[in-house]
This record gives sequence, C-alpha cells and structure tokens, in this order.
Amino acid sequence: MELLRQIFAGASTLLTGMRVTLEHFMRPPVTSEYPRERLEMSEAYRNVIVLIEKDDIKSHDCIACSACERVCPSFCIKLDGARPEGLKRMRVTEFTVDFALCSECGLCLDVCPTDTLGYSRSYDEAGFNRSDFLYDLVEPWRAEEETTVERLRKVENEKAEAKKLAAAKKAAAASEKAADPAEEKDA
Repeated sequence: MELLRQIFAGASTLLTGMRVTLEHFMRPPVTSEYPRERLEMSEAYRNVIVLIEKDDIKSHDCIACSACERVCPSFCIKLDGARPEGLKRMRVTEFTVDFALCSECGLCLDVCPTDTLGYSRSYDEAGFNRSDFLYDLVEPWRAEEETTVERLRKVENEKAEAKKLAAAKKAAAASEKAADPAEEKDA
C-alpha cells in the first residue's frame, strides 16, 4: 500500500511538472540570447552621456558654454571650446567625462541650452582600468568637424541675408506708409 501511494505521488508530481512545462512552452520567451540578440533600452534608461546629432546641421551643437561642467555635482565633466573663424558661436573642442565618477544624475542634460546632451542606449559598457571610463565625447565628431563648420557658416550667412532682406522689406514698407498719407492730404 505504501509503495502504491509513493508511485501515485511520483506520477502526480510528474504530471504537474509536465503541465507547467506545457503552459510555459506556449508563452513568448522572457530572456534574450545576448549577445546575438541586442535589447532595445527604454527612454528612461540612464547610461553614459553622449552628444546628440542635430538633424539640421548633421552634427552635435555643443557651444562650450560650460553649464554642464558647472552644474555637475561629481565634477566629472571637463570641456573646452573655440570660436571657428567665420562663426558667431563657439564649438566644443574637448569634452571629457570621467564615468567612474559620474552619478548619472542628469543635471547636465537639464541645463544644456542646445539640448545636445543625451543618454547613450548602449548598455554593455565595461572596463578593467580607470582610464577605460574616461570618455572623449567629441572624438566621434572630429573627422567631420571641418565639414560641419563649413555647413554652419553657410547657415549663418543665409540667416544673415534673410535678416537683411526682412529689414529692407520692413524699411521699404515703412517708407511707403509714410509716403501714402502725404499723397492723400494733397488729393
């Protein structure tokens, strides 16, 4: 009798396990096959900061205002900038972040006047030395910097011409308006 009860208990647990297995067999997987399958991170994910490409200039728009450097509570941001010849705005020349110190608080993103800072979507940042966490954010943009400066010069010149044209139209309209009342008084 005891043997029969043990056989029944064993069969019962086997059937319960098979039922659970079949229920989960039909569900979608909850794990990913990393590194073959890369995960898409949510917008709320915080990782290292990067310079964001602006569509209109096809580059970052960091003007080296140092607002991010001043607001950083971890003192991990160092930047320097210069004004390229023929441009009104400065461009960053060096932007280093020590992510071994960074607390990923996001204050630098909040104070950026050009909205050129954002979080990276990369989630597998790793290193063996402290120097592995010292990032130069301008490095990916250096090769195209001269082309970007030329593009910015062209955009600034077009804006200046448009401003001059608008001012000339406004002056012409004002002079016409001033001339019209005089003609009406003569008539």
